[in-house]
Amino acid sequence: MAIEFALQKPCAARRHTPEVKLRSMVRHADSAEVAIAQFREKFPHADEDTLTSKCTVQIAVKRPDGTIIQTQVTVGRLQDMIEPLSELDGECKGCAANLSGRSFGCIGKVNTPIRKEAEDWLLARLPDDAKDDQLVQLLNHLADLDIDGAPVELQRAGSRMFERKEAAVRKWGGWFGAKTQITSSQLLQMLTSSEAIAPEQAQLYTRLLGLSKLGAEPESAAAAAGQIKTFLRAINLAGRLDARLAVDV
Repeated sequence: MAIEFALQKPCAARRHTPEVKLRSMVRHADSAEVAIAQFREKFPHADEDTLTSKCTVQIAVKRPDGTIIQTQVTVGRLQDMIEPLSELDGECKGCAANLSGRSFGCIGKVNTPIRKEAEDWLLARLPDDAKDDQLVQLLNHLADLDIDGAPVELQRAGSRMFERKEAAVRKWGGWFGAKTQITSSQLLQMLTSSEAIAPEQAQLYTRLLGLSKLGAEPESAAAAAGQIKTFLRAINLAGRLDARLAVDV
């Protein structure tokens, strides 16, 4: 399992290829790249024919009835499936939606298990002052939409999506005053509970989580966040580019 996302800025690739097919091919290309690297490490002297016929990859395939099954294919077969990508990446290099600098860098994912340091980093982004306007707005937003983190907690208990067995917690308030808290499960539910984040929603999340400051933060401070940071950058860009961000967990 992973959190997959795609910043759907209109481009030539999307004009010629259905979104679902494009994202599937990019996903398969990533799988092929990983499998080839692992095979080369294990069998450094294997020729190309051996690689394409003996190296296999497990991929998810949707059946006509809509169910998804896992099936094993050779790298050679996978390369045939993703061959159309070679003619579609002409605009990727200079595209504003390219998050990684690679071809089809508008499409990414957060691999699981999600690291505990990434959840800690996500909460650490919130203001220290309990009266901060940004924090007050976030608390109101979570309350208004009944975002309590429960759906994420079910995933946490029933899968291997998280390193943490319990959500990270951030608390505000003194010994004698009312205490307020937000969990990492609440923030992850907010960011991933819908199939897509509209531009206006992305702009809201950018304000609530201070995402416009991501580029100015020291890289060392976000080293543990890894792919979660890239996901937040995608949300920020969705708002700036007036583009839809598809999210699939």
